[in-house]
Amino acid sequence: MPKGTFVGDVAKDLGLQLPMFRDHGVHVMQEGKGQYFSLNIKTGHLYVNERIDREELCGRKADCALKLEILLQGEMKIYKVAIQVTDINDNNPVFELSEFVLRASENAAKGSRYLLPNAQDPDIEQNTVQTYGLSDNKYFTLEVQTGPDGSKFAELVLAKALDREEAAFHDLVLRASDGGEPSRTGTARIRVAVLD
Repeated sequence: MPKGTFVGDVAKDLGLQLPMFRDHGVHVMQEGKGQYFSLNIKTGHLYVNERIDREELCGRKADCALKLEILLQGEMKIYKVAIQVTDINDNNPVFELSEFVLRASENAAKGSRYLLPNAQDPDIEQNTVQTYGLSDNKYFTLEVQTGPDGSKFAELVLAKALDREEAAFHDLVLRASDGGEPSRTGTARIRVAVLD
């Protein structure tokens, strides 16, 4: 959210009267290095003060909260406030290499499998990698598996016998897509070298 975006009515949420804010001196203390929020003491409203990057603050943790304390100096009272930071789909899936080579023997059996590299996406839940796709070809299909942690990985499966004399290389495009709205994608080229 941009600077100046309304986050919440702290005075109302804490059941405090506005004169307490104005007359007793209010200080906002925030965890960490950033000053992500500012408090308007005339209205009791909390606003975004600087850009918040959820992935930088919380990484892949599902729960991400920024904590702050509001000190009413005149009353020597401290109120604890936690602001949940929700993930937006602001990152594309990315493969470590944009192009990689696989080697397959021309006598490889139909159904042979080749593990493909995963795409990485620092977003979480639906906004991270959900599906993989493969460019149309007659030799390979793609099978997507789900790991115990919920991550997706893809395997190239040989669908038709290879013949090096017919084609020494097969160029494919692997696509990773996340589940965000709109969906973001990343691609990598796969060159299958057929061994004699």
